Amino acid sequence: MIYSHKSSRYEVFDIVVLRAIRGREARLPCGQGTVFLDGPNSYVLWLKDDRDFLYRFPNEEYEHSLMNPDRIVEASCNPGSCRDQTALLMKRVTNHDGGLYRCRVHYQTSPSVDHLIELRVIDSPGIPTVYNGDEEVKGVTVGPLSIGSDLTLSCRVKSKDPEIEVYWRRNGVMMERTHLTRTDVVQADIHLYNLTRSNADSHYECLAQNSDVSEPLIKSIVIKMYLAPLSVQIRLDENYGFEAGIPRLVDCVVIGCVPAPSISWHLGDTLLRPTSHKEVNEGNYTVSTLTLSPSLQESHYELSCRAHNSHMPSELFQDKVVINVGYRPTCQTGRVERVGAVVREAETVHCIVDASPEPLQFTWTFEDSKTLYTSGTRISTYRNRYSSSLTWLSRGGDIGLLQCRATNAFGEQKNPCVFNITAGGPPETPDCDIKRTVPNHLAVHCRLGWDGGRPQKVYFELYDETGRLLRNVSDAVGNYHLKNLPEYQNFTAVYYAANTRGKSQQIKKVLKSYSDVIAEEKTELERSNGIAKKWMPYVETLAGIVTLGITGAAITLVVKIFCGKRDHEDSNPDLVPRNTNGCFHREPDITKEDRCFESTNITANPLATCSNMQNTLPYCPPTVPSCRVVLGCPHDNDDCLSGQQSYFV
Repeated sequence: MIYSHKSSRYEVFDIVVLRAIRGREARLPCGQGTVFLDGPNSYVLWLKDDRDFLYRFPNEEYEHSLMNPDRIVEASCNPGSCRDQTALLMKRVTNHDGGLYRCRVHYQTSPSVDHLIELRVIDSPGIPTVYNGDEEVKGVTVGPLSIGSDLTLSCRVKSKDPEIEVYWRRNGVMMERTHLTRTDVVQADIHLYNLTRSNADSHYECLAQNSDVSEPLIKSIVIKMYLAPLSVQIRLDENYGFEAGIPRLVDCVVIGCVPAPSISWHLGDTLLRPTSHKEVNEGNYTVSTLTLSPSLQESHYELSCRAHNSHMPSELFQDKVVINVGYRPTCQTGRVERVGAVVREAETVHCIVDASPEPLQFTWTFEDSKTLYTSGTRISTYRNRYSSSLTWLSRGGDIGLLQCRATNAFGEQKNPCVFNITAGGPPETPDCDIKRTVPNHLAVHCRLGWDGGRPQKVYFELYDETGRLLRNVSDAVGNYHLKNLPEYQNFTAVYYAANTRGKSQQIKKVLKSYSDVIAEEKTELERSNGIAKKWMPYVETLAGIVTLGITGAAITLVVKIFCGKRDHEDSNPDLVPRNTNGCFHREPDITKEDRCFESTNITANPLATCSNMQNTLPYCPPTVPSCRVVLGCPHDNDDCLSGQQSYFV
């Protein structure tokens, strides 16, 4: 509000009426817009009731900031938020702050200008309350809501001030002001129909304002929504090749899904377990990482990443790629191949590798010489087998190791194919086994030696006793079955290996007839049986001695154990010495029994003599005696003793 005022000097001034809320901050502007001072000697003065000096601009603080530009805090600002340093700031408005304020601008080249403000102190409006339908929104969010739904928000402020304003702002931009005034309540509504993705996280503010120089009271609301993913992407940098057995990290990035999705991985029909799961910006950016190490059998399988929004169970969001599984080249043989080279002869070696995908190039290296690069061709009979050939004219000194490596998309071959270049020549002599299984059949099995650098054949010749050639066969394997031969003749076999560079040493063997072989075997068997019969008595004697020794040791052990038990019996035994030869008789239980140290009992007219009894004590000595018992002798005479059998115990 503006009204005119006439001063004592008959000057008429327009007075602007402004309202400030008690207890809040207020900022009084100087004039209707920004004041521009026209020189270093111009300034602005603020007075209250034309007697109290309040503020001057520029001031020492401002000049100090000009001398120290690094300390300037508000060097730049957004429109509507810049602070005019010519304005008068009141930190906390009280009733005493009401009154007439004068802002005088002293220009350097033009007359001074006065701006008058009448400040009125008023009460604060009521706090805004927001309702979603009939339900009060007590937090700062509404929702989550689904796309396509409708929303009506009501902002209500209790106030009796007729000049109060209630309105909405969206993301800082004022919306159309609509008022619905009831008794002591001012209400402003907004209607949002068919919500879209653009409404998600929108910031709505309800403002209640009844002052000119104080900030309004604000209630903020943020709309939350359920959102489907904007994109699901498997990130492989356009490289869909996987080396078999080598793990590789694969990322799946889901953008724009609210709430944060759960992510699953599938390779073909197999569910995989991810390595890690990371959410950024409240799930708006979600990354799932998978460590994948597929096998060769899983090549050309479909790898898919699926994002699941729990509030949209019927919708599927996924990305999928087809992977290729391969491996770097490996040598097909896996061993060092020997190559025989002859001076001034062309040599060709073949480097055969297994690889997927196909090799891009082959590299040949001989000892410390230069490296040669060649291409390869696929072997048609095998799916992933490739070959490269190297041909050279051998010179003197071309001896050593030749290495071949292939390279494909997964890298260079780790273990090269190795060729040992040696001096070539005739093949080595084969090692042949010749068997005459039946009288007129002959079986020959040969183990080949080194071929000398050229393909070899094994030659086998068979002659009879007169030197007549019976068979002459040859092949590259050296296995023959010769039939319909004379049964009762001896043969002579000659065999050797040969190639284009010569032949090996000949081996000559004499093969006896089948009947001679049987006769020799019979003679050998008879000779073996004769030797066995000659030694049989000695063997039987030795066996008897060993058996008796074992039996004696066992009985001795039993006697020691039994006598040990007797040492612990009653101190007054009922054994009474019968004579002085160390034998005892148990009285009165047994009348006709001789006992020799508890070792052996003989019940029929025994006559016992102890050959090694030297102890006459009535107890068992440490050494067990050896007693000979003679059966059936009524009298002690030499004739009887010599005719009886003796048993040693």
